[in-house]
Amino acid sequence: MSQPRLHEVLQKTFENRNADLEVLTGHSDYLEFSKTHHLEMKSEELVPAFIHSSFSHEYGLKSQELLEFVGDSVLGLIITEELLRRFPNEKEGRLSKLRSAIVNEKSLATLARGIDLGNLILLGKGEFQKVLHEQDVVLADTFEALLAQVYRFRGLDFTRSLFLSWLERFIPEAFNENYLDNFDAKSTLQERVLAKYKKLPRYTSVDKGSEFEITVWINDEAVISGVFPSKKKGEKELAKTILEKEMI
Repeated sequence: MSQPRLHEVLQKTFENRNADLEVLTGHSDYLEFSKTHHLEMKSEELVPAFIHSSFSHEYGLKSQELLEFVGDSVLGLIITEELLRRFPNEKEGRLSKLRSAIVNEKSLATLARGIDLGNLILLGKGEFQKVLHEQDVVLADTFEALLAQVYRFRGLDFTRSLFLSWLERFIPEAFNENYLDNFDAKSTLQERVLAKYKKLPRYTSVDKGSEFEITVWINDEAVISGVFPSKKKGEKELAKTILEKEMI
């Protein structure tokens, strides 16, 4: 009979109020993850990356927070080196924006979902019930913490190769020349409109109940409208459409 998955064990831990930390931190899901991604790391080397602060507070284990800090630095170095390799003649400002487009909460959460990190995160009872392990911020932080542990135990070259392989697999367009424009459409549109008309684009919204009708105004003219579930998403999507269709 196969062992229950980690979060099934965690749920029973909360129900029975009797935490067996060795069962949780030594769970076979961690070794399976290590084998799947050829990490050659033991459970005790992986687990620190998955201990959310809520679990840390409840059970006295060190949280992943310091590892997030290390992982962020490792990630920044890997991406910076790769950008310099791919775009040796690009300006610093553009490279900085490209790095931000690739290394951000949303993209890291996408990678984390791709490799199923959420089901390995150890959380406290309340946070587990709120399904915090599916939120972008928690997934992104855990991804950084994981990279820190891989770096510590396998070195920079292995970590670089591993991260870039995941990036190629789950965000293959990351290094495309138009990726920044798609990611940061509103900023790009703002720069172009300001340069051409000496004034900023303007966004207006009309509440449609559970949705919003968003309109983009350029040079005091309504250029495009659409209905979206949120203002933020609508503004970004409309700006992206304007750029793609060269409407200015």
